[in-house]
Amino acid sequence: MATQTSVKNTVDEKLNDITMAEAVSQFKEATSSIYDAVGSIGNATAANAKVRLNEGKARAIELEEKAEEVVRARPLVTVGVAFAAGWLVSHLLQRRH
Repeated sequence: MATQTSVKNTVDEKLNDITMAEAVSQFKEATSSIYDAVGSIGNATAANAKVRLNEGKARAIELEEKAEEVVRARPLVTVGVAFAAGWLVSHLLQRRH
């Protein structure tokens, strides 16, 4: 118990020794540090977004190439599937109205 009281008294003494100008200065420094930290998070997030965007582009190109292979291998099936999908969507949209 005595150590807790002495620690509290020491902290209280240090708080009393800080002037208002020093407190404002320390507050400004802390605020600046917070802004820097938030900026770093934003930069890291932007970098992560760019990496994911590039991965997405690569995946889209890969899927496009596979789709082209399927269309070249079976053009009539592709046209049939496209027609059926269009008919289905059209039919579903007409039922709503």
